[in-house]
Amino acid sequence: MSAVVAHTTLTIRSPRLVLRPLIEADRAEFLRVLAVSRDHLAPWSPAMEPGETDDLHFSRQLARTNEGIARGSDYRFSAWQHDGRLAGTFNLNNIVRGAFQNAFAGWWLSVDATRQGYGFEALDALLTHAFRPVPHGIGLHRVQANIIPTNQRSVRLAERVGFRVEGLARAYLKIAGEWQDHVMFAKLASEHRPALT
Repeated sequence: MSAVVAHTTLTIRSPRLVLRPLIEADRAEFLRVLAVSRDHLAPWSPAMEPGETDDLHFSRQLARTNEGIARGSDYRFSAWQHDGRLAGTFNLNNIVRGAFQNAFAGWWLSVDATRQGYGFEALDALLTHAFRPVPHGIGLHRVQANIIPTNQRSVRLAERVGFRVEGLARAYLKIAGEWQDHVMFAKLASEHRPALT
């Protein structure tokens, strides 16, 4: 386990959510949310590999969560409502230390959790945790997010939590089977003021 992880809490609490890493016991609820949210998420998600099932997808996400924590390279959080329903996932990926101290944020919301402020609440809490110094947070200097321009809900969410537009990456990621342009957003630790406590 990395020194950063050993001194960093892996549970984040906001007024209505608990963000924590996936565990095996989350499989059934994760699969339920994938099933009801399939059409909602499809335009903004990589196409599934041939032969990949939702169950295999969960297993891969669980493994990636555990491997990222062990390496200190990814902190992947599932956001849980107090009634036990999964609201979505909010991740810090590809963490680079040294002179960069940067991560890439990514997120998705269950179709059942949209338009209720859960995205703002979870992303604000994630950024607070990302920028809070070790040992109480991850101690990053910068967090970036890359969003397909037509994904207006995610664009508005990024702007609402204070991300700034830094440019456009042409044909950046293969999403829904097509190479898609992405707007590049970023936020510095010095720019973050937590909205929720």
